[in-house]
Amino acid sequence: MRSFLKDRSWRFLLFEFIVVFVGIYGAFYLNTLREEQIERRNQVNYYKTFMLNLDYLYANAESVKTLVETSLKEHEENPEAEFKILREIDFTNNMLIVRSGFEAENFTTIGQEYLASLDRGSNLISLIEKRANILEDETREFLIYKNGDKEAFRKWYIEEHQILSGLLDALMSTIKNGAVPETREIIRLIE
Repeated sequence: MRSFLKDRSWRFLLFEFIVVFVGIYGAFYLNTLREEQIERRNQVNYYKTFMLNLDYLYANAESVKTLVETSLKEHEENPEAEFKILREIDFTNNMLIVRSGFEAENFTTIGQEYLASLDRGSNLISLIEKRANILEDETREFLIYKNGDKEAFRKWYIEEHQILSGLLDALMSTIKNGAVPETREIIRLIE
């Protein structure tokens, strides 16, 4: 009878060990699945927020382009048109989501090619802001101090508007033809 109990207790212990092992392994596996689901949800939220920012950035670029082209047309058609400072060119509020892509926890989850695309778009925005700041500063200086020849300044002023218009076109094209479709595809793949 003892040997029967001994055999039975070893089998019971082995069975309990297997049950405990499967239970612990299952718990770890479920925890891993849960973490992956949370990470995927966070990625989708990041990209959806980025899409909203792209929509806003595009609308902002479009309105600024309208202002630039209106001013450009006015100066091309009328040599006596008044010089104006364009203070509406401001893209600083759109950079938060782009910058967040380069933070350590996001950097590892966002693809390398997508980050390179974000970087190119970010550089384009910085270039537009830089050119707009130069245009604003030089126009302010010309209007306040009347430095330089009016015709030479008009030529430069028109050229800067043309450059800004081209940069805004490039930004809008990058958003519409690059960033938006890429982001939609990433969201589709993650979901």
